[in-house]
Amino acid sequence: MVPKFTPDEKELIRLTSFFKKQSERLKEENKLGENYIQLLETCDKLIGQMHIHAGNREIIRAEQEQLKKLVKDNARCPKCGKNTNLKLAGTGTNQEGWISNKYKCRHCNIEFVWNAPNNPWDMIPYVERMVSELEKKAEAQNLSSTEQQINVEALIQMKANLAKLKPVIDASQINMTDLEEKEKIMAEMVTKVKKHLMIEKIRMS
Repeated sequence: MVPKFTPDEKELIRLTSFFKKQSERLKEENKLGENYIQLLETCDKLIGQMHIHAGNREIIRAEQEQLKKLVKDNARCPKCGKNTNLKLAGTGTNQEGWISNKYKCRHCNIEFVWNAPNNPWDMIPYVERMVSELEKKAEAQNLSSTEQQINVEALIQMKANLAKLKPVIDASQINMTDLEEKEKIMAEMVTKVKKHLMIEKIRMS
């Protein structure tokens, strides 16, 4: 996977390349000082760290995109009850802050937000709520044996899905939080070195 760099990271690479070319000229003229050599070493070290960080960033973001594909809607138009004429029309957010897909039914000419989240992060609390509601329903005394059996089977399936999904999402969230912290640190270092190089470039012109 080829790492993708931010505009500041790209600029740092360009500036470092410029100073390396200048170092060849200074070396030929016997004007290559120790400070200049140390500057290039600092840049090389930072760019090496930048490549590793950018590679990790791409991996974590690719994992996030893969996780998004885990949740698939089985949306149906609330008016006609069909899914054959649905077109994705964006997203909507409910009062809990869960993000769901918005659809347009071309047959009924209506738009609606599907009642289930479109991502695994929101799907976890959504399923947890459904489990809680089913457990309360299972405690009711007026359920028939058939309804109780359906309830039990649904609970078993939902809890099994949660047990599989939750550790994956938790690990993904930890990775993302760690990446965001490292992004700030890397951005600060890149900005600092880039400004220093730009000042040096102006001095040389």
